[in-house]
Amino acid sequence: MKQPGIRLFIFLFLYPCFVQAQGYQALNGSPYTGSTAVFNNPAASVQSAYQWDLSLLSLQLKLSSNSVYIDSSGLRFRQGVSSHFIHANIDLSFFNFLYKIDNTKAVNFNIRARTYNHVKTLPVNIDDTISSIHSFLTTNRNTPYVQGFVTHSGWLEGDLNYSQVLLENSTSKLSGGVTLQIMKGISGAYIKVNKLSFLEAKNATDTTYTFTNGGGAFGYSDNYDGGTGNTFLSKAKLGLGMSLGIEYLIYSDLNASTGNNNLNYSWKIGVSLMDIGSNTFATSANSSQFNQPISTVPDNTIDGKINNPSSLQSLKDSLATLFVSSSSLTGNFSVSNPTRLIINVDKNLGDHFYVNSEMSLNFYSTSDPTRLHTRELNLLTVTPRWETIGWGAYMPVQYNTQGQLWVGAALKLGPLVLGVHNLGVFKKYPELNGGGYLLLSIHPFNRAKVLSKMDCPR
Repeated sequence: MKQPGIRLFIFLFLYPCFVQAQGYQALNGSPYTGSTAVFNNPAASVQSAYQWDLSLLSLQLKLSSNSVYIDSSGLRFRQGVSSHFIHANIDLSFFNFLYKIDNTKAVNFNIRARTYNHVKTLPVNIDDTISSIHSFLTTNRNTPYVQGFVTHSGWLEGDLNYSQVLLENSTSKLSGGVTLQIMKGISGAYIKVNKLSFLEAKNATDTTYTFTNGGGAFGYSDNYDGGTGNTFLSKAKLGLGMSLGIEYLIYSDLNASTGNNNLNYSWKIGVSLMDIGSNTFATSANSSQFNQPISTVPDNTIDGKINNPSSLQSLKDSLATLFVSSSSLTGNFSVSNPTRLIINVDKNLGDHFYVNSEMSLNFYSTSDPTRLHTRELNLLTVTPRWETIGWGAYMPVQYNTQGQLWVGAALKLGPLVLGVHNLGVFKKYPELNGGGYLLLSIHPFNRAKVLSKMDCPR
């Protein structure tokens, strides 16, 4: 693996964290969402407005950062000592198909590619002018130590979903659903820096720095070691995941003359447990951990040893000469999926107006340096919408896990849905927060025919 291989390694693991921004948020809770509704609740497919739906393409990008922005000079960092974070996820799916066997049973098939990326540091100053270890340490001479992590997980996924009406009467309907996720973990990596402290020494002509304590580790999946094409994919490990959900529709007495269906509910309440499981990766032989820096090695020597290595093996060997102890990492490592509990409440206001409220609670934190987790950014969202089979306008307001308030917008134009998570990204030089999504689907567009396919109350 020559120097271009290192660039590829950095690109695949870190590029998504800086330039990319699950849940197609504006559509959550809507009976018109179609096959992608199971991304938020596996019980939603049987409650769809359509007998069938084919999503040719759906893509979502979401990014949250407190310090990275873009201006005319390119990618920039906000100056000043702070705890920096970048969280990003990407979800791409093709040919997702929903079919309702009858009005009480439905199946759903999805093919997806997903990646989650998390970067966080303890308080440190990251300046755009930093060009070497010396300039970094000079900028952070008052920082007690450097600590942070990077976690990356990327996988292919095939989803098999089944949902069914469990109970139904004249005033309510309860459905349940389960999704089996067959995963292939194609890309995993992590970097950990643990309390790396340093000392400053001044003399008449120069200032030098030496590291005095701490350690670190880096690991990545072994399919990057010379793997290309089919070899790259064949070395990826298979895994299984699961998502579960229920949805409860409450009807008004006003429906007595026309009958209940999946569109004229008064309230819809959904509870789902999403993305149970993890992806496992075989650790590359170049992965290693390091402890206790050799305190006699000055910063200029460190720069010379690790600057522009010819391969990841040479980087590992160079780092080993800078620490008292080092050891290779072997076996497998696992990165948990973004397991979370979602509670979704949808209120039908009539005349095609709705208000959706959602709370998403992550099971795992990405801040624990001893474990490798991924998580979602969603926390609390309220989405007013106006929507018909062919048209829709949405304005989701999110308060996310990073304490950021986003106001987004989306439009449905026939088979196409386009949305942005945060309208604030259009301000001049904002932090990279938000992202967007698009959905292209084919399904029946005749409301009379859609309604005629739905059951009347029993």
